[in-house]
Amino acid sequence: GIVTRVCWGRFQAQGGSGAGSWRRVHHLSSQDEALLRPPDGHFKELESIAGQNLGGDQAAEFVAVDLELTGLHVKSERFIGIDRCYGAHRDGAKTFLPVQVGICAARRDPTRSSPNGGCHWIFSPFSLYVFPRDAAGSERHFSVAAATLLFLDNNGFDFNAWVRNGLGWLRPTEEEERRRGVQQRIDEVMRLKQSAAASVPASDGTGGDSTPIDIPNGVDRAVVDAARAEIRTWLASATRAPLEIPMENAFQRLLMHTVIAQEFPQVYSHSSRRGGERFLCVYKSQAEVYNEQLSALEQEMETIDVEVGVRSILDEITRGSKPLVGHNCFYDFLHLYQTFYADLPDSIHEFKAAWLQLFPQTLDTKYLAEAHELLVSLQPPATLKGLCDFMAQAASTTQGTPGGPLPVTFEVNSLPGVEYRLPFQVASAEASVAASEPRPTGGETLAVTPAAGPTAALAAATAPTTTPSASEETDSSHEAGYDALMTSVVLVHQLGQILGKKLAPLGQLDFGSLRRSSPDDMRRSLSEALPLSVNRIRLVRAQPNVVNLSGRDEADMSRHFLMSGYPPSWKKWDLMKVWSPLWVGLSYVDDTSCWVIARNEADAMALQKIYKMIEEPQFRLCTYEEHRAIQDKPGPRADTLSGQ
Repeated sequence: GIVTRVCWGRFQAQGGSGAGSWRRVHHLSSQDEALLRPPDGHFKELESIAGQNLGGDQAAEFVAVDLELTGLHVKSERFIGIDRCYGAHRDGAKTFLPVQVGICAARRDPTRSSPNGGCHWIFSPFSLYVFPRDAAGSERHFSVAAATLLFLDNNGFDFNAWVRNGLGWLRPTEEEERRRGVQQRIDEVMRLKQSAAASVPASDGTGGDSTPIDIPNGVDRAVVDAARAEIRTWLASATRAPLEIPMENAFQRLLMHTVIAQEFPQVYSHSSRRGGERFLCVYKSQAEVYNEQLSALEQEMETIDVEVGVRSILDEITRGSKPLVGHNCFYDFLHLYQTFYADLPDSIHEFKAAWLQLFPQTLDTKYLAEAHELLVSLQPPATLKGLCDFMAQAASTTQGTPGGPLPVTFEVNSLPGVEYRLPFQVASAEASVAASEPRPTGGETLAVTPAAGPTAALAAATAPTTTPSASEETDSSHEAGYDALMTSVVLVHQLGQILGKKLAPLGQLDFGSLRRSSPDDMRRSLSEALPLSVNRIRLVRAQPNVVNLSGRDEADMSRHFLMSGYPPSWKKWDLMKVWSPLWVGLSYVDDTSCWVIARNEADAMALQKIYKMIEEPQFRLCTYEEHRAIQDKPGPRADTLSGQ
């Protein structure tokens, strides 16, 4: 399968180098696949490793995320108005599920900054299979889209590994409910233990006169007689350890509790489980029974830690106030919230408030590429893979020019036993930059060192010493960790372009939590460096096509006009000529309709005047409000917008 085989471990696991082609190593054995889901006994250690690397001295400065899903839309259509767009995507997030979560932690190496404002970046990508495990009997249901399954299969997704090894999760309310229930039982046992210690006199170790219970001949009597003999032998010994008798049959355990109460009143019994095996446990004091029950409940509480699963990694990102980065990521963010946190609220305003409590700083590299004033002139491609290659090539060809991009170098620290490599274009550009930069002290790459603990059994990744040719490159897009790595590369190049034009070194950029900087502080927060980009997320097939997660959406729908019914042969130039000399934006609906967006209120008024001046127009024009009135009118109507 194409998915990485390590789900848990160091975000900054040591090893790897910046050279290599954009391809993955696909050697997975059945033993490797088992490592996709960590053993329950190692969960605490793995969670500690994650917390250390997100909150320690080598913590990530931003975290890129990407999701692969079982489907996108319940109904594919174009959306007019952010509320309608959000409502449709909310329905999709409630219907489909993530099958894979890709995360890439990114940080700068302060010891390897360059004198001309550049720096060295360390990326640590990995993927998680996620599967809805039935925690505490809560069965989960979800839908799949046939086209999406074919898409995943064509991109090498391993469905068997997903089902067998995928990590489950608990939402915060589910976790709290589970913990509250266990804690109530712990409190009750503690109360009973204290009451028993205060009221029950110590046993003298001898049994009183008791009449044996008459049990008919058969299997049950044979089991009871054998247990009686074991209890008598145990009582005659000097041991204080409890007696554990394997007994899988629930009726036989219940019968033995009755026998012990009648025939051995000086001891106490309790049913217990060890792994998948059931036992009848006998104790010489009541306090031992309560201690055993408390121990079992504490283990149950630790099991909840395991069941939290994938969300524990996301919680570490939240606790560390890390900026969350995606590419065309509105779907991803809605699915993250719906799957791992809570049902999406009815209104987008409620969602914004809830989301900002978790992730106060987010960036969309697609929106940056298409909207930032210092990047839009580059006219970058729309796809993530195309954008990644384009930004790397642009950096290599314009670096060193006045106002050009800042020099950046990369290093991919894959987890032990799995390899991610930089794309051919990025690796080539990085190599040319590294050749022109002075060599830093302390070595060019980090040593490959397997992590201690449960990940130590994995083979350490080895990095190639040569850069394969472009013909050897294998595109592994749509593997979630791989896409998260590409998103990280894109953002670093975008920041290099922006700060290079502003003549500001990358070292002054502070990815920390939102703050106010003093006048003499040279550092600038992410929101100060990108004031019109932080928390702006691109919307697909929607008008307006951006949502502001941290404030009021700026789009003024009074400047939107639906132009419909024009000849399908008309191209963009034909549409623009109609409204000349005005400069308008176009958002296509289909071959015969589009939205025309005026730049300001004055242009909106002028646009309507132009339409009225056309004697026999070959199209219809209506305002956004007129379009909404037609859409909301009950009964038969002539749709002005296909698919609405």
